[in-house]
Amino acid sequence: MRLARWATVLVLLAGASSVAAAQTDPRLVAAVRSAQEGQGDSARASIQRLLDATAPTDSLYPEILYTQAMVADNAGDMRRALQRVVVEYPTSVWSDDALVRLVQMDYATRSYDAAARNLERLRQDFPLTPLYPQAAYWAGRTYFDLKNPARACEWLADGMARVGDNLELQNQLGYLYQRCDFKTADSATAGAVASGPDTAQKPPAPVAPKDTTRARFRVQISAVGTSGAADEVAGKVEKLGYPAVIVKERGLYKVRAGAFPNREAAQAAVGKLKASLGGSPFVVAEP
Repeated sequence: MRLARWATVLVLLAGASSVAAAQTDPRLVAAVRSAQEGQGDSARASIQRLLDATAPTDSLYPEILYTQAMVADNAGDMRRALQRVVVEYPTSVWSDDALVRLVQMDYATRSYDAAARNLERLRQDFPLTPLYPQAAYWAGRTYFDLKNPARACEWLADGMARVGDNLELQNQLGYLYQRCDFKTADSATAGAVASGPDTAQKPPAPVAPKDTTRARFRVQISAVGTSGAADEVAGKVEKLGYPAVIVKERGLYKVRAGAFPNREAAQAAVGKLKASLGGSPFVVAEP
């Protein structure tokens, strides 16, 4: 049974979108490469030697612990090393990465409540982590299995708003988001159903244009499931110097940029918006 569970964990981690952090020390890079080439015992021995020779106060120490988890030969050792990173080095650049890995492990073993706790900790402690879209994918799966679609859809909508140009992750999030009941997703924004420490939600912002300029053409940036996610995208649009509007259609909040007099002018802005915000912005004509 333990071997079967460890195999499940390995398959799930291998199939997941890659996490943001990567080893920086050449010795750790070599250890990971050795493990990938089937020399796991040698890799683990070299990592242990590094741990023994490095002071726990050294900034390299959490990176060594994280690498120890990545070359572990069983789920227990992997989990212990990841938990040490999270608990002992909560401000290191490896802590959010370790939390996402723990979420994946919890999901693989069907420990959905534990996965949810780690997800909410990530959301609270690392709100700006670049791993947020990846965490949102696992949150969607976790909360759907916990029969909490409102929370799943809230995470997924926020993840899609922040996913950028990662096409694989865009597709993964979009596929899960097809399961969302938009009315349920909207109620999540109002805090009707929530799990974890951030149960107190602000009421959804009114869906209204950010400006009163009448325009025939705009550039649509994204379509998300919550007004909070739409406000976040709209704020990024405005920082680039464009007015933003939010239009609600068929349960989605569509964020559009600019107030262009013709299609050519709108199309000229698409490249800049895509370079800055990612995604696949496109021109829309408004009556």
